[in-house]
Amino acid sequence: MNQTEKKVGDEIRDEEIVLYDSAPSMIRNRPFSFSFSVMAMFLGIFGVISYLGTEERLWMVLSVIAMIMGSIGFIILFFWWLKVINTRLTVTNERVGFRKGILSKNIREIFLSDIRSVQINQRFMQRLFGTGHIEISSAASGTAEISIDGIPKAYYVKEIIDKHRRQDKTEKVVNDGE
Repeated sequence: MNQTEKKVGDEIRDEEIVLYDSAPSMIRNRPFSFSFSVMAMFLGIFGVISYLGTEERLWMVLSVIAMIMGSIGFIILFFWWLKVINTRLTVTNERVGFRKGILSKNIREIFLSDIRSVQINQRFMQRLFGTGHIEISSAASGTAEISIDGIPKAYYVKEIIDKHRRQDKTEKVVNDGE
């Protein structure tokens, strides 16, 4: 774990506590794409083994095709993995943070009090595997400022945001009334 990743319950700043911190899920978000890429990699390994063990022309051609398929599967999984590990959603008791990027970084933070809406979209497979697409809009923009696909426990994230957003508003009302 690098220094920017925090565990749930860690304190970031004075009285700011991490409530949720996760990267998108690869397997649960797109299980068929993941399975096909892994199968292609195994096909490539089979192609290498059969290429080394045969001298028949047909098997050599089939082995080369299998190796190409395996290479494509590996490349897809590698770049997908790079994208996933460099994308992170963090919810604290004060703000929602979104970080993505491999070479260049894009970091967005929205204070809970500024959040206008939280929208969750789930495809059928995402519902089965417990992931979802989350869009968070603030009062400052007409479009979603944070949009992330494949977040595990999407409804849980929305519940955390709603709970702390309401809590923040009731604290403001109490403080303003004093």
